[in-house]
Formats: sequence, C-alpha cells, structure tokens
Amino acid sequence: MVKNQTEKRLNIKSSVQTIAIIAVLMAVQAVLGILEIHTATIKISLSFIPVVIAARLYGGMGGALVAGFGDIIGCIIHPVGAWFPPITITYALSGFICGVFLKKGTEIWRVLASVGITQLIVSLFITTIWIAYLTYNSQDGMFIEFYFARVGLRIWQVLVMSAVQIAVIPPILKLMDRMKFTLHTN
Repeated sequence: MVKNQTEKRLNIKSSVQTIAIIAVLMAVQAVLGILEIHTATIKISLSFIPVVIAARLYGGMGGALVAGFGDIIGCIIHPVGAWFPPITITYALSGFICGVFLKKGTEIWRVLASVGITQLIVSLFITTIWIAYLTYNSQDGMFIEFYFARVGLRIWQVLVMSAVQIAVIPPILKLMDRMKFTLHTN
C-alpha cells in the first residue's frame, strides 16, 4: 500500500514537472518567434529550438504542444496579422514530426529526416497553401497558379531555414545528452 502511494506521488510530481517545462518551452518559443530576422523573402527564426527540446524530451506530443501553443502565445503577445488556426495546426504537425524522429535518438539521419519533412513538405507545401489562401485574390488568376508562385517565392525561405536547423539541432541534442537532460521522461 505504501509503495502505491509513493508511486502516485512520484507520478504527480513528474506530471507537474512536465507541465512546467512544457509551459516554459512554449513561452521561450513565443519569444524567439518575435526575435526573428526578416528580409524581403526570407525569415530566419530560432523558435524551433524549444520545439526540438520538447520533442527530444517528450516525443511527438511534447513537440506538437510547444509548437502549437507557442504559436498561439506568439500571436497574442506580438500579432503580425489575424490568428489563423490552420497555420497553428501546421506548426503543431511540424512539432509532432520532430518528436517522432528525435525522441528515440540523435543520429544525423533522424535530424535530416525531421528537417526534411518539416521544412520541405510541411513548411514549403502545406504552410504555403494557408498563406496562399489568406492572400489570394480572384484577380490573381487561378488559385493553383497563385499557389505555385508562392511556393517558388518560399523555396529560399525553406532552404535557408533547413540549413540553419541542420547546423543548430545536432549540437543542441549532443548538449542535452551530455548534460543528461532527460528529466526521467517516459
């Protein structure tokens, strides 16, 4: 009986710790999203770092929570336009994919798969659908032509962010492993 009570206390402590860490990572993600660098066609942001940390610690669900709710918090504290739920869902999908690959290991193929899928598929094609949907005007011609024109404009953004992520994610994962930054997650 005492063992069950001790296990329950440990689970509650672990749950509170997990919630607190995810909340802090969401806040950091939102702040880093504000501190991005913009040029005419490229946006460089380090807001993926807390998502990677959550993904490594808590898997797909942790990555999705930090990416999705971090986007909502960022929209509240620094609105750039109207909040558009499909873009938030797309961010959460990227966080989930990141967690699927990075939770189980830090091998370079995992990093490349995570970045490749989230940047080349999710960001370039899915996020661009939402951007095109928000900015499309019937005078711009057919939507499909407008969409692929946006894909052409966003390819540089995706290539730059892919390079940044491939350069930054492995050292973060190695540092987390070196520090034994695992927090006894399951």
